[in-house]
Amino acid sequence: MSSMPLKPISASLLGLALVWPFSALAAAPAAGADAEQVFAVLAAEVAAQRGELALAHHYYLEAATLTRSPRLAELAVRSAISADSDAAAWRAVRLWLTLAPEAVSAHQVAAFLSIRAGDMGAALNHLRRIIELAGDAVADAYAQVVSIVARAPDVETRLALMRSLVDVFPESAEARQSLAMVAASAGRFELADAAARRALALRPDWNKPRLFLVRLLLSEDRREEARTLLEGFVANSPDDAALRMLYGQLLVDDQEYGTAREVFARLLANQPKQPDVLFALGILSLQLDDLDSARGYLERLYGTGQRRDEAAFYLGQTEERAGRDPQAAIWYARVGDANETDAQVRIALIEARGGDLERAREILQRLRDRTPEDAIALYMVEAEILAEVDRPEQAMAVYAAALEVYPDEPNLLYARALYAVERDRLELAERDLRRIIAADPEHADALNALGYTLADRTERYREARDYIGRAYALKPDEPAILDSMGWVHYRLGDYDAALDYLERALAALDDGEIAAHLGEVLWTLGRHAEAWAVWEAALETHPGHAYLMDVIERHRSSRTVSDDDNQLQPRESQP
Repeated sequence: MSSMPLKPISASLLGLALVWPFSALAAAPAAGADAEQVFAVLAAEVAAQRGELALAHHYYLEAATLTRSPRLAELAVRSAISADSDAAAWRAVRLWLTLAPEAVSAHQVAAFLSIRAGDMGAALNHLRRIIELAGDAVADAYAQVVSIVARAPDVETRLALMRSLVDVFPESAEARQSLAMVAASAGRFELADAAARRALALRPDWNKPRLFLVRLLLSEDRREEARTLLEGFVANSPDDAALRMLYGQLLVDDQEYGTAREVFARLLANQPKQPDVLFALGILSLQLDDLDSARGYLERLYGTGQRRDEAAFYLGQTEERAGRDPQAAIWYARVGDANETDAQVRIALIEARGGDLERAREILQRLRDRTPEDAIALYMVEAEILAEVDRPEQAMAVYAAALEVYPDEPNLLYARALYAVERDRLELAERDLRRIIAADPEHADALNALGYTLADRTERYREARDYIGRAYALKPDEPAILDSMGWVHYRLGDYDAALDYLERALAALDDGEIAAHLGEVLWTLGRHAEAWAVWEAALETHPGHAYLMDVIERHRSSRTVSDDDNQLQPRESQP
């Protein structure tokens, strides 16, 4: 026997951990074993300890043959698998099945080895035995079967095995659902859909195929069908928590926040301390600007002792939006884990709004020291906070200091350029954006920002169009770039092209500035009623948008009433 040092070896098969060294006590033969049996077991253990897996297999198999022990046969199988020897594993698994013909684990290994050997008939026989031996644990058995079948080398083999198993158990909903899962993983969505629907027909109240069908339709971008199907399931099982949770998530994705909140509220009535439901209701209430309800749900969540960091963070958000900065800071101070940095940033902003700029900047510096990987983002945050409290020179100084540490860092240059535009420092903005483009000629955002700035703030329209055109070639569906393309064409007097780009931009993104630009073009084309309709619709969703309101005010005084637009007079509530 070699002098290889002792070392543990680990492997896995079908989710079963194979951990060495094995326990000699667990594998020892019964009392009264002869010397040959004891020697075989101990030799196997020593070989396993030394990592000599082929030798361990030999002695475990000899011990199992001498003692007729299924446990030793299993150890022989495991050692062969760890040694990556299918032939040895087959010798041991045949003995194991002879000694324990109803051992599910033995049939699992045999099915896997049969698939690897290309013997699908044998594999099917062992898969069938796994199901037949499952008793009440048939759902777990089918999960094991799906895991084993997934090891087949190609899609057609996997599907053939599952179809054959369905033929063996034609009235089994679990068999049909397992086929659906394998088909879906293989991209055979029609087969997956049909199999899941048959499973549901066999067991109408079973949630697994119901949830599967909805998610399958969503994955195929058949959203309306998925929603209709799910609404039918919910109507038939109104108190089913899993269905309602999925329905609520779908409504959130569709931005139907009020209806989603009603769905989660019904869930909460049945599960009053369910943390995920309380969290969803808190966030939805925040989204609906119902701060009192948000506070109530999130405080209840905090009181459950679960998701406390998230609850504290969003309670801080709630109090901040309610204008209660001291209470918000108290909640933010309780936040740890993933939201801790964001919470500390909010505390810094609250300190700055309260006039303690020194304290705010100390917090941000401490964060930079603690998490240097976030330093660039934290520099930008500090500058944004200083800008928000009207400290423009200090904000610019922060950008400059950051760029001393991180020269030519594109995110810092881009952020400073945008702020420089706000401060009418166009020369600095142009210089920063050109530095980004020089380093990365395909930086679409910098190209767009430079082009838009030139189109909006200068008369260098053709140069602006070149930069925006380069950005458009890189990101043709980006709403901000479509808006810039529309605006530069407007500046060049090409109003039809401007209209096309701006209509596409507004269709892609409901934004006050895009709406303002589109209205400008419509107005210039003499379509005043349409311009006012666009502006008024935008005011409904962006009531405080400064740029939009400036455009409206500029045109209000020059507005003429015609037969087409006298019904669209500005509302009294508009500025």
